[in-house]
Amino acid sequence: MTIFTNKKHFLHQHLTFIESTGKDGKDSKFNKFLTDLGVSNNGNCWDIDHSTIDWNKTGNHYQFFFDYVDNESEITDWLGKSDLSKYEFLYTWLDWNDPIVKIKTVDFINSWGEFYMASVEGMILTTIDGAKYMEFTDDWKFHLNSNFEIKPNSLK
Repeated sequence: MTIFTNKKHFLHQHLTFIESTGKDGKDSKFNKFLTDLGVSNNGNCWDIDHSTIDWNKTGNHYQFFFDYVDNESEITDWLGKSDLSKYEFLYTWLDWNDPIVKIKTVDFINSWGEFYMASVEGMILTTIDGAKYMEFTDDWKFHLNSNFEIKPNSLK
């Protein structure tokens, strides 16, 4: 069962809102969705960081290691103080069998660790207008990349 349709999935305990965009993410459709929002994602950073987004084409690139003891409260605090908190909704694609979904930004900020666990193979989130976006890599580096500052002094 998918995250979107399985109301017993653990992630639903952390959601106040989830809505399907009606768009499938499979077969490079999520990449096209990102491209349509203006997010370059040609895969040029895949070998470097298991990153779908092309961070070489992003004006500001922030990066930090996110998988450490007691990370949840610290990163939640940083996310709550970041420019992301000014947006009401985010788009993401969590499961191969699910559509691209719209979620409340506050739900993500308060439960980002659960969202990451639910995503399985890394995770990309973007604001509705594509102005702010972030990517959790799915490799041993555990990088959180973004085009806005989350962790202070993390400009790459």
